[in-house]
Amino acid sequence: MSTRRHFLTQGATLLGAALIRPALAAPAHSGSRILPIPTATGEILPGDMGITSLHEHIALRRGDHHWEQGMAYAIQELKRARALGLQTIADVGPPDDVAGIREVSRATGVNVICCTGFYLLQRSQLGMKAQEFQDAMLKDIEHGLQGTDVRPGVIKVASTRMPIRPAERELFIAAARVQQKYHLPICVHSVSGCAEQQNILEEAGADLKHCYFSHIEATFGWNGRTVDQEIDYLEGVVAKGSTLSFNNFGNWNHTKPEDLALIIKELARRGHADRMVATMDVTWSFEKGRLKLLWEDTNVNGRDRTYAYLLESAVPWMHANGIPKSATDRFIIDNPRRIFTRTAT
Repeated sequence: MSTRRHFLTQGATLLGAALIRPALAAPAHSGSRILPIPTATGEILPGDMGITSLHEHIALRRGDHHWEQGMAYAIQELKRARALGLQTIADVGPPDDVAGIREVSRATGVNVICCTGFYLLQRSQLGMKAQEFQDAMLKDIEHGLQGTDVRPGVIKVASTRMPIRPAERELFIAAARVQQKYHLPICVHSVSGCAEQQNILEEAGADLKHCYFSHIEATFGWNGRTVDQEIDYLEGVVAKGSTLSFNNFGNWNHTKPEDLALIIKELARRGHADRMVATMDVTWSFEKGRLKLLWEDTNVNGRDRTYAYLLESAVPWMHANGIPKSATDRFIIDNPRRIFTRTAT
């Protein structure tokens, strides 16, 4: 079976049309202002985000002979999601082709927030220190991504397993320092160890209210905990103000549907509906000239799990499983907006 790393190396009817335009910082409370969010096509304010999916990918690689096919697919599927009401996504690749992502955003009307940071570290990066990671991220923020004028709006970091390796710890420290300077949210790849990851970020001075942890529902990352124990473990993370990002809707090979429903319902019952988001983690590769979605071969109807699936299937599935619309609206509108609302004096 192809690995996630292999895949990553190769959405206006609900809320109305989103206007993609430069935005000035709006006033917040006395003495501070709300910072605009950089996107692939200009700045927006948090109030412009609308329905948002916070962990996505536009899997383009400039120069790849499947580039045009990937571009057409991304435009097709994001237009379909946009017709259902999706207005904004965060591409947390980090991206291979920012210029291509900008083309997709312009063609579809979907705001795309790009990222800086690192995913799974390469062998050559395992000796890097926090300052080196920090310098790379600051270059993207201060000078633009990949020679463009597109600035990142979110930081992406990851660790692979427990225990967290020294270089990954250095990366998390660097992300916290960059966040302190530029106030960007941090998206964490967290199949396992999200509490441990959060501790490193906290010790390094990160603003935990603007950190969200992805893939935490995947059963193989629970380190032997039962579903009830996992709920308690995750509650410790949200108790510190961070957000949990769920993306295994329809990916029942990684999380049983009854477990996913229980986790979300129980955390909401305990008062944490404001600390969860729902997303899809769409990405793809090409095999023998055919575009293949990540995990499509391990799930029934896995080919349907693209950007539109969030509104077509995942939200209705949550409603059918006792998670009310008041909660799901938080997951895809209110909570993403809160995470990306940054103020400065």
